[in-house]
Amino acid sequence: MEVYNMVPDWIGILIAAVLNMAIGAVWYSHWLFGDLWLKITKEKELHWLSWRALIQFVPSFGIAFFIDFFERHLGVTTVTDGMFVSFCFWLGFVAPTQVSSFLWGTRSWKLFAINGSYRLLAFLVMGGLIAS
Repeated sequence: MEVYNMVPDWIGILIAAVLNMAIGAVWYSHWLFGDLWLKITKEKELHWLSWRALIQFVPSFGIAFFIDFFERHLGVTTVTDGMFVSFCFWLGFVAPTQVSSFLWGTRSWKLFAINGSYRLLAFLVMGGLIAS
């Protein structure tokens, strides 16, 4: 069994976490799905320049860290393989969680589609970047 470098790529993790935040900022902006998201959630405004955004960096960093951890342990070395691993994480963990939120929360297919597709895109970008 070949041993891979198990030292976390802290720079890659940091960049992936920041990219996750940037994708979310654009995704939920008035340019894309922000207005529809506001209407569905009945929020009054977008909060990207608030304490919520600062706290969101912590789970973004955690997601990037664990993508890096598993990609290293699986021996992933290509962008497409990294994206595939992240897609599997999304399909196995994020999508079912989103379904539960749909069933027990707002029951809005539009909100499910907005949130789920954002997470899918963010996971694919982070997985590809970290694997590169």
